[in-house]
Amino acid sequence: MDFGELLAGRRSTRHFDTDRDVDDDVLARVLAAPLAMPHAGNTYDWRGVVLRRRDRDPAMWPAVYSALLEQSYVEEAAAVVVWAVQPGWWAERYRANIAELVERGLIDPARHRGLLAMVETGPEGVMALSTLLIGEAMMGVAAAMLAALDAGLGATVTACRPAELAAALGLPDGAAVCPAGVLALGWPAAGAAPPPAGGAPKPPLDDMYFEGRWGAHE
Repeated sequence: MDFGELLAGRRSTRHFDTDRDVDDDVLARVLAAPLAMPHAGNTYDWRGVVLRRRDRDPAMWPAVYSALLEQSYVEEAAAVVVWAVQPGWWAERYRANIAELVERGLIDPARHRGLLAMVETGPEGVMALSTLLIGEAMMGVAAAMLAALDAGLGATVTACRPAELAAALGLPDGAAVCPAGVLALGWPAAGAAPPPAGGAPKPPLDDMYFEGRWGAHE
């Protein structure tokens, strides 16, 4: 599908076909899409937990469903993917990966020293490291969503109670669930009401962007 058409036709799926599973190869394409997105120092310290409807643990699912705000389309989805980040891995992996980039001649040694200095001090004075990593992980969530739509699936990014969901999934100490990093996937239900022509109205671009500085327009 043309990328412009894919974006223009994107809709959040609110009802999934509970009688139809997602083939493993299709799901693999969706899960591979985030690896094409950038990540600082190629650390890729996010991880995803894949919950297939066919394999749900009846002892665990109620707590997961509660943390996902008990939204009906989550219950119906063939798969739910939860993204989380692990800030504790970042400095070690970043340092090693930057050293490899220098060795391969992809960055110069002067920049290498500056990047290592940032690793030593950390970005905490500007923002929490988990906030930075969650922002990067969300680019992957968006890529997975678009890959799902390109495969003909329905997809919806949903919110959650992060701490509650982390506990339900058994995340280790120091790992953080992305607050909006949950993707519900499946085949749209037959007979579901189609979206209105053109979808929800979008604001004009001039309302969304400034020129050169905040508040400035041409």
